[in-house]
Amino acid sequence: MKPLSRLLIALCLSPLLAQAAPLTQVTLPDGRQVQLNDDFTWEYLLVKPATPAEVATGAVVAPVLTEQALTNPDMLSQATRDGINVKLELIEGDDPLLLHFKLSNSGTRNVVRVNGTVTLFSEQGTQLGSQQVRFWAGENRLPESYLRKGEQRPSRAIELARPAGLNSKPLVRVQIDEVEFR
Repeated sequence: MKPLSRLLIALCLSPLLAQAAPLTQVTLPDGRQVQLNDDFTWEYLLVKPATPAEVATGAVVAPVLTEQALTNPDMLSQATRDGINVKLELIEGDDPLLLHFKLSNSGTRNVVRVNGTVTLFSEQGTQLGSQQVRFWAGENRLPESYLRKGEQRPSRAIELARPAGLNSKPLVRVQIDEVEFR
């Protein structure tokens, strides 16, 4: 193979290799651990990764919360993305569970939709279930239904079936997957 063609192949593969680079983990002075992402964002380390021994055996292992998430469950119950903050306000009911959230928009654009994931954990930190949810849904061409910049509004109650093995109130992890602006 000619040296020029090797160079072209290396240049074509370099973006793929750069995306696969491992992320950096940092411990803050107060002991909390965060993960620094390549896209200049960061997040708390809340779920323990599977150990190499578990991966090698091929066993299905439920994710487990880190010690910092167990000692400070407020880190789990809120998420921020693109200036939108979603925070768990209240858990009601026994079966089904009704989750109430409050959304706030500190960004510069109006929001039509906020989709995400709600993950339930036991008191010991073992994952019991996960579900895709819609935290906010406005109507296109109805500006009064948008989550406007500077506003804070409650979301509609999200109903989840009580997972097997849950004996008390669950620990709830909130993640924002997608924000649609108008």
